[in-house]
Amino acid sequence: MELRHLTTFIHVCEFMSFSKAAEHLGYTQSSVTQQIQQLEAELGVELFERAGKRFSLSTKGLELLPYANRLTSLASETKAVISNAQKPSGVLRIGAIESTCNYILPPVLKQYLKLWPSVQISVRNATTLEIMEMLRKNQVDLILTLDKKIAVPEWNTAWEQPTNIVFLCCPAHPFAGRTNIRLRDILEENLLLTEPGCNYRQVFEHDCAERNLEIKSNLEIGSISNILDFTKHNFGITLLPEATAHAELQKGNLSVFQMEDYSMQMLIQLIYRKDKWISPAIRELIKLSMCMGSDEHESNAK
Repeated sequence: MELRHLTTFIHVCEFMSFSKAAEHLGYTQSSVTQQIQQLEAELGVELFERAGKRFSLSTKGLELLPYANRLTSLASETKAVISNAQKPSGVLRIGAIESTCNYILPPVLKQYLKLWPSVQISVRNATTLEIMEMLRKNQVDLILTLDKKIAVPEWNTAWEQPTNIVFLCCPAHPFAGRTNIRLRDILEENLLLTEPGCNYRQVFEHDCAERNLEIKSNLEIGSISNILDFTKHNFGITLLPEATAHAELQKGNLSVFQMEDYSMQMLIQLIYRKDKWISPAIRELIKLSMCMGSDEHESNAK
């Protein structure tokens, strides 16, 4: 079994496209097709189920994928160790939701690239479910998400850090700075909410439903930065991760208010696959993000 055949198989799975895999690998499409056919002949199974121009992984293909990832990862690790290539280099692929991508990653990546300028970083911004799917397909090396505890047997959590989901309003709003607001009271206000797929919005909606409370929001906004702007201009109130509002709170453009009967906390989590070789580039990002995340958490706590 040739490693290049396994590598080609992994990339076809990643892109779910023979042509895109060929383009990425620098092969012709016919070469990719031939390698997959050779791998199928050697194993005596069909790795993909084809229906016209559409195809999907077969049951045997799904079984092979984690082994292929493990074998190619071990080959990369062996090459790096034997050649003593312990300095971070190459491409580092990160999947992140907007909250972590726009407000948590930038200071980490700025410092990282100062230390390791030879690393090429690719960041893909999507929903939690989408970046989880990217990790499953090996389209990214790490995901940085904000959610309840994510526990997938095939994945490792490099670190996790609790963060508060805070309720925000304009400093001129009657709720500003108060600590005795009831959950029922805020549902009478104009709530500025993220799109329905947002994880902390889903948790909030679930918690309200459990209390038989109806959310009446007439303004959904896809961008967190726009939500912050709308809240600053007193269009309504909102709930967002604490880190996303930190700068505006420091400037005095927003105010936090607390409820006497409700609070929400989630976890920032950096996750990678167990069958993934922790390259020097990945190792240093984990180390740096862990240190900076801890420092930021302590700073916010003060």
